[in-house]
Formats: sequence, structure tokens, C-alpha cells
Amino acid sequence: MFLRHFPLPRPLTNTWSRPILLCMGLIDELIVGIPIVALPLLRDRLGLSYAQIGFLFTVSALSGMLIEPAINLLSDNRSKKPWILCGLLLLAASYAFIGTVTNYPLLLLAFAISYPSGGAAIDLAQAVLIDAAPNNSARTMTRWTLLSSIGDFLAPFVVSTFVAFHLGWTPLCWLAAALWLVPALLLAPLRFPPSSTIPEIHDDSENTSIWISLREAMHDPLLLRWSVLSFIPNLLDEVFLGFVVLYLRDNLHVNEALIALIVSLQMLASFAGLFLLELLLKHRQISLVRLLTWLSIATLLGMLALLLIHTLWVATIALFVISFSCAGWYPLATAEAYARKPAHSGVVRVVLGLGHSLDMVMPGAIGLISASFGILTGLAVLGFAPVLMLLLLPYRRKQPLDG
Repeated sequence: MFLRHFPLPRPLTNTWSRPILLCMGLIDELIVGIPIVALPLLRDRLGLSYAQIGFLFTVSALSGMLIEPAINLLSDNRSKKPWILCGLLLLAASYAFIGTVTNYPLLLLAFAISYPSGGAAIDLAQAVLIDAAPNNSARTMTRWTLLSSIGDFLAPFVVSTFVAFHLGWTPLCWLAAALWLVPALLLAPLRFPPSSTIPEIHDDSENTSIWISLREAMHDPLLLRWSVLSFIPNLLDEVFLGFVVLYLRDNLHVNEALIALIVSLQMLASFAGLFLLELLLKHRQISLVRLLTWLSIATLLGMLALLLIHTLWVATIALFVISFSCAGWYPLATAEAYARKPAHSGVVRVVLGLGHSLDMVMPGAIGLISASFGILTGLAVLGFAPVLMLLLLPYRRKQPLDG
């Protein structure tokens, strides 16, 4: 009764929900990095073999591939808020369980639950932001990617801090659970940003409309093309970074401290590229295809320098150029994919998720290629990414970016 005299102002709810949703990518990258960076702590705690560790992530990825499409499709016909809140609560519960369980099958179950829960919470938070401002999707995705990069950068520091204070695996997982619980509690009383395009559907034709929308999406060549273009940046992400580190150590004989410095410079280059892209989108109208073309050309030049000139200073500059130039690929391509079906962001998420199976295969494939033909060959395969971008960009389509 007392609170009725002090109601939350109506505009304030949307004002606060949008920045919280925008920070979900940062929280996700920060927390997802914890079990990867702290993997030795988990292995020592349960005495896991390499096979068990690999199976842990494979089963989790398969769980996400099977469950996430259904969640994304169903979210298009209702408010996405219940899905996001349930996903956050399940993530908090699963990480708390991961931190305390001592049985491998139960650990496997908790990991398997966390992946589709993350898809419901994180992917749909992104979709809500796109639905609320479909004409500003490029800037939204650029900000999302920039914040996610910050979370990715912070994860190793969080783990190293806990290790320095002799706090083990369990406190790390409790921290992750708390970090998932915070946005759930903050978002629960707030109204989400209203969608400017998506009608609420309440009749018996819901399931029919879902499948019609999905069928239309799968027959849209431009949507499929932009979905492929949004996947290509993965070739220059974690797998590329891992093999670059091996190349610096094994071929150029760089010590670990200098490698860490080079990797940090590479991350800073990515931040700078995204920050300048945000400024460009804010102040200028520019052809998205033309922008991606120039970014791809710059990345290709950096890649050629890395592969052809085997000296440390050239490799450092080349990696800086590559990271700076390719940082904008994912947000711009993903924004264009969303623009193909502005009233069905959940369906677009399903199409964007078609490349997840390649994500699982790619590390092993590059490893086999590098083992058979040398690490430079493996890097060259990944370095074909800018060529693919240049070949697949729809040059005939002219569309200015909305600032």
C-alpha cells in the first residue's frame, strides 16, 4: 500500500531496461570466459580427463543447438521478457550447481542446461534491443559488440584475481551465479523497451505463423547471405587468436610475456575499431556494403603481411590492423540480417544459429590442417575470411546506414 503513493515513473522503466539489456553481452562474455580460463581448477577439483573436458563442451553445445531454435521461434509471438528472466534464473542456478557438484554426470547436466539458458537470456536480450529500434540496428549491434569485447577482456583478470587470493573454483562459480542473478532482479520490475514492429499474437494460428515466418526466412537469399557474413568473423576470433599465439611461440620464438603484450594490443585494436565505428555511424550516412568492403580489404592486407613476412614487428602491426579492421564485421552483418525480417527477430536468431555446428568442427579441422601442413597453412585457411567477405557482399544493394 505504501509503495502505491510512490509509483515508478513510467518513462523511467524503459530508460533503465535498455542499458541493462545492452550490458548483457558484457556479462555473458565475462562469465563464459570464467570456466574456460579456470579450466585447470575444474579439472583438478574433479580429476577430469581431456576426453571428459572435451565431451563437457560438446554436449553443452549440442544442447544449445537443439533447444535454442525452439525458444527463439516461440519468443516471436509473445513478450521476450519471460524467456529472458527464466534464462537468467536458470543460468544463476546452473552456475551455482556447477560450483558445488562433485559428480561428473551432474556436472555435465548443469553445463547442458547453461547453454540454452544463455541463448534465451542473451540472444533474446539482443533481439529486444533490435526490435525496439530496428532503424538503428547497426549502432545497437556495434555497442553490443564493444561491451561484449570488454567482458571478454576482463574474464582473465577476474580468474587471476581469485587465484591470487587462493579462492578456488567454487567461489568463482558463485560469483558467476550472482552476476546472472543481478540483471534478473533488476529487469523483473521493469517494462522492456516497446517493440515498434512486432504485434502480439493471441489466436490459434500462432504455430502456423511461426512456421510460415521460418519458411520465408529460409527462402530469403539476402537473409541467408547476411547470416553467412555474420558467421565469417568467427574465423578470426578465438580459434585464430589461439593459433596466432602458437605461431608467435613456435615460429618466431617469442616469449610468453611478449605474447601476452601483443595479444593485449590486438584486443585494444578491436576496441578502437568498434569505438570509431560507433562514432562513424552516429555522425555520417554511409553505405554499409562499401564500409564492409574497405574493412575487408584492410583485413586482407594485414593477413597477407602476417603470412608472407615472418618478422616480429610486421606480425605485431599486421595483427593490429586485422583486429582493428575486422572488429566491425559482425555487428554490421548481423544488423543487416535483422533488417531483413524486422518483425521476427526470433526467426532471424534461428537462421543466425545455423553456423553453430561449424563452430564446433572448426577448431579440430584447423588443428588437423596445422598438424599436417604446418601452422602457417592453418592460419592461411582462417585468413581466407576477408576474401569470403569480399566475395559474398551484396554489392548491387545500396542501402545507407541509419545513424
